[in-house]
This record gives sequence, C-alpha cells and structure tokens, in this order.
Amino acid sequence: MKNPNEESEEVVAEEAEQKIFSKDEEREIVKNKFKDDPFTGAPATANREVLEISDEEQERRTELFQKMIVVTGGAGFIGSHLIKELNIRGREDILLVDNLSDPRKLQNINTLKFQDYADKSKFIELLGFLAENKMIERIYHLGAESSRFCEDGKYLMENNYQYTCNIMDICHLNKIPLVFASSASVYGQVNVVAAQHKDDAYRKMAFDDTSDNYTPESYYALSKLQADRYSRKFMEIAEDRIIGLRYFNVNSDGKHEQHKDDMKSALCWMTEQYEKDGVIKLFKGSKEFSRDFITVETAIWMTMNAMQKGRSGIYNIGQEKARTFYNLASDILEKDFNVDESCIKYVPMPENIAEGYQKFTEANKVNAFFGTTTRP
Repeated sequence: MKNPNEESEEVVAEEAEQKIFSKDEEREIVKNKFKDDPFTGAPATANREVLEISDEEQERRTELFQKMIVVTGGAGFIGSHLIKELNIRGREDILLVDNLSDPRKLQNINTLKFQDYADKSKFIELLGFLAENKMIERIYHLGAESSRFCEDGKYLMENNYQYTCNIMDICHLNKIPLVFASSASVYGQVNVVAAQHKDDAYRKMAFDDTSDNYTPESYYALSKLQADRYSRKFMEIAEDRIIGLRYFNVNSDGKHEQHKDDMKSALCWMTEQYEKDGVIKLFKGSKEFSRDFITVETAIWMTMNAMQKGRSGIYNIGQEKARTFYNLASDILEKDFNVDESCIKYVPMPENIAEGYQKFTEANKVNAFFGTTTRP
C-alpha cells in the first residue's frame, strides 16, 4: 500500500510533465532545486556524489575569494604605518609578513587589523603557492635589514638583495603588482656642488633615480642598489608593475619606532632626548649636514600612489628640499617655545658613523610623477 504523500508527489510529477513551462518558470525551478550549493547548484545532501572539479571551475571558484594585500615588514616602522592606512581605507584582507622575535614590535601591530600572518623565513615558499592560486592582489615589500651598523655582507645580500629578487621573479611570472623599498643610501657621496647647483641640468646629475651609476658606501647600500639594478629588466615589460622606491629620511615623532634602537628617525631621537634631558645632542657640523626629511604620512601616501599610478621603474621618495639637522632641532625647541640654543649640544661623530656618512641628500623628483599632488 502506497503512502498518501508518495501518491501526492506522483500526481504533481505527472502534472508537471504535462504542463509546458515558460523559460522564466524553468529557470526558477532549476534555481530552487539547486540553490543549496553556491558553486555548482547541486542540492546540499549529506550523501551526494563528490563531483569532479575542472580546472576552469576551480579557477572560477578562486576568483570568488577576496584577494589579499601582502605587506612584508608589516610590523616595522613604515610597514605598520602602511597597514594602518590600509585599515583606514577599509582594507583588512592583509597578509602581514615579518619576524616577530622582538617583543617591542607588538606595540606596532596590536591595534592593526590583518587577516593572516607569515614569518619572513617561510614567506617565499608561501608566496609561490598564493601566487599560483591567484590569491594576491598586490605586494608591498618593505621588510629588510636596515641597520647601518650591520657589516655582514653575506647576510645583507641574502636578506635584502636575493630575497627581494625572488619576490620580483614571482610577481613577474604571475603578474602581481609589486612596490619594494629601496633607499637613498644607494647614492653614496654624490657631488654636493652639482646637487645644490641652480641649473636643473646640473641638479639632475645628482640623486638621479633613472641611474644606478653610484658607489655605495656600505653593504646595506650595495644590497639595495643591486636590487634596483635587477628590477630594471622588468621596465620594458608592459604587463609588469615592479616599482622600487628610494626612500630618503623618513621621519616621525616616534610612533612605531620603539624597536629601532640607534636607527630611529632624526625627529624621533631628537624629541626623545629633549623630553628626557632637556637637551638635543647633534654631531659637530650639523649646521651644514643637510638631508631630505619626509614625514612618514607623506611617504605612505606616495607609496600607495606609486602602486596605483606608477610604472615599472625606480623612483625617489622625498620632499625635494634639504634641511639641516640643526633646523630640525630648532623646530623642536620652537614648538616648546624655547629659544635657548644652549639646549643644543655638539658632540664628535664616531668613526664608524663618519665613514660613508652622507652630508647632503635631496630627492630629484623629475621622474617620480606620482610623488606630489601638483603632478598628474
């Protein structure tokens, strides 16, 4: 004897076979029948057959996932500021890459929002997988050994040069936009007379980001210059966007710099000295030593603008204006309504710093069309 429910279902089925459905009705029937699976439309039954997934279907599914933004050095000074700005712009789908063995870095990231973390030692292997599966939107490679006191050339070339080249190659092969950090240290001891000349033709010869014809004064500068040189080969490939940024002196009032020890920005260590001792100690000659100081907020804006508007190449990140260390110290005193110059003390420059010390830097921004708000 048949169950009344089964008889009812047969009647409905017979009526359905006799009825002629419109195309809209057919679509609705299929939609209702298969609405449980967002990918294939198959009903969500616990014991249904496992369907084979074609390469095309897998590619379509991957596209549905939100791609990530990768920030290496994300717990560092510039990297953590960049993630903060990404958060402000509504992006939290971020893979933060760093070495968190220094407990002081926690203060840089404990208020940031990011989706995932990877240790720098595991990142290259992970990057290959993520890139192959099209899970990356763009990469900001800001991580590096930046200490001017590091004299281990083998380590610096592996960590700063080869590591960066590996990232470049993977980005090239998978058409992932990349911005990587270079440094104004690559310029070494440029011709100061040319750099300060009134004629633009002479000025362009100094701090020229279209050239790599400079003599680095440290292994750190060499590691950065070699990465710049390696990146040049991607400039002629239209599909690539591999951009190196030669940062000049990036300054802050101390936010996200507590882990940097002797590598803190000038404004940071001057402010700390003044607040602690009421005195700022400068090297003898600091009324003549000039650098292109740029705030970290402006540097972040230029970095993100480079990713959006830049073409493959190397570009200077600075203010196009050199200021002396003395001017910077005077600003701190003035902000405190202090005009007593005795609060600025002068000390001899240690030999390990004097060797290769850049006494003048000023960004040439002719090539960096995205670097200021007055240029397209």
